[in-house]
Amino acid sequence: MEEIMLSIVVPTYGHEKYIIQALESIRRQKTKYKYEVLVGEDASPDNTRKLLKEYEKEHPGVFHMFYRKENMNKSSITNARDLLLRCKGKYVIVLEGDDYWISENKIEHQIEFLEKHPDYIAVAHNCVVVDENNKEINESYPECKLTEYSIKEFFYNVLPGQTATVMHRNYVKENLFDTSLLEKGLVPGDKLRAFALITHGKIYCIQEKMSAYRHVRKGGSSFSANFKYDIVRDLHWHEELLQYAYKIRNSAGMKCAEIMYFDILVRALKDGYYSFGQIFRKYIKLHHKCLVLIGFFNKRMVLKINKEK
Repeated sequence: MEEIMLSIVVPTYGHEKYIIQALESIRRQKTKYKYEVLVGEDASPDNTRKLLKEYEKEHPGVFHMFYRKENMNKSSITNARDLLLRCKGKYVIVLEGDDYWISENKIEHQIEFLEKHPDYIAVAHNCVVVDENNKEINESYPECKLTEYSIKEFFYNVLPGQTATVMHRNYVKENLFDTSLLEKGLVPGDKLRAFALITHGKIYCIQEKMSAYRHVRKGGSSFSANFKYDIVRDLHWHEELLQYAYKIRNSAGMKCAEIMYFDILVRALKDGYYSFGQIFRKYIKLHHKCLVLIGFFNKRMVLKINKEK
């Protein structure tokens, strides 16, 4: 029986305007490798489910559809997480229902790279940013512009690539590393995944635009369209990142997570959420105290210089 080389995960919610375009971009892929497509429709309030049922009739057997009885956003296992647990492929990639691929050879290129480079855990590429009408906008995604992604890139808020660009080994099926950080439902989850991957392997970045990221600031169901800053949530996110870094005992990861944690503690102080005494008591528990202060001020200086350019 032919091995499934790639599992394509498509979580969708409220994507009636975009979901067919996303699925069509998968069907247009030209590859010699066998792949499966798992689509999770998360009880959308619009016509997403209706469109998927009609599309499924037109293309029987191509997609594995999962129609959720209730929205899984607040469940212990989210829609996307459930799909990931079902993946049979050697490699996995996630294409959210409002994004799409623009290169017909995308998955072929990425699979071939991972096949030829077993020492890499993932491979990403660049993307274009579009609006709700598929029009490219003058906006750059915080993606890696080097061929090799590193913990330093993560430290400066750069990702290997947007979610739809990152193909990785099936770490769930192969039990490649501790995935506890990725099972907590924390957002943004793409940053947590980038941290988990880079602390357990190497990530290559192809400097070619092969997918489109839809950035809808208002009226959409995306994270960016509904984001409201919450200092409590941000503190919890960074605390979980730090505890995970300690747990896996990755030296570079621990230093990075500690500086990022201290940075958010300073913000909590400015916002009046924590007192100076509370901040100090948390600071003295860190493992690399001097390095944290140096790294904190260096990062602030670099970000300030880049902002002024």
